[in-house]
Amino acid sequence: MEAFMSMITPFGCNFVIRNWGACWGGLLSVAQYNALFSLLGDNFGGDARTTFGLPDLRSRSPAGWGSGPGLNPMVLGQKGGVEYSTITTANLPPHSHSFSATGSTQPTTAELPVSSDPAIMSDPDGAYLGVTSGSVRPYSSTLSTPPGSMGPIPIPGQSVAITGTTYNTGGGISLFVQSPYQALNYQICLFGIYPSRA
Repeated sequence: MEAFMSMITPFGCNFVIRNWGACWGGLLSVAQYNALFSLLGDNFGGDARTTFGLPDLRSRSPAGWGSGPGLNPMVLGQKGGVEYSTITTANLPPHSHSFSATGSTQPTTAELPVSSDPAIMSDPDGAYLGVTSGSVRPYSSTLSTPPGSMGPIPIPGQSVAITGTTYNTGGGISLFVQSPYQALNYQICLFGIYPSRA
């Protein structure tokens, strides 16, 4: 069976068949492969004067050129796509993570120092609790004798509830997005039947 010039075929072998070229993006001489250049042009690289390129299908999947309903248009020889992609907050749907926590404080006791200094009666700011004039003890049930402290004062446990929203998190590591694949050896016919247009 004779192949058409510029026809690309996957092979299971690990070498290039005679009269075929590897689809590895190599450059060929326009003068030496003039007929093949008339078919490929510079769609796959080269300067189109002295050199032109072969398709590069290493680690790539071939796709039909043109456009279709709901599809992005592709031009002949176009390359695109990535094997890894990093998902950022711009790629994710808007969302947040809320949290809540409940608990209680431990019950305890406290003592407040009390002074019997009469000067505190006239200017109590920043001072201790004191007795009133005439040594009246308004906190008679809790004051020590002689006046020195008030207490112990019981402080019961209190319920605590906290709610909020977490900050952004994540390491931004790239995600492997390549579909399952089987590696084959793509080769292009360099010499064969010159194809005619339909």
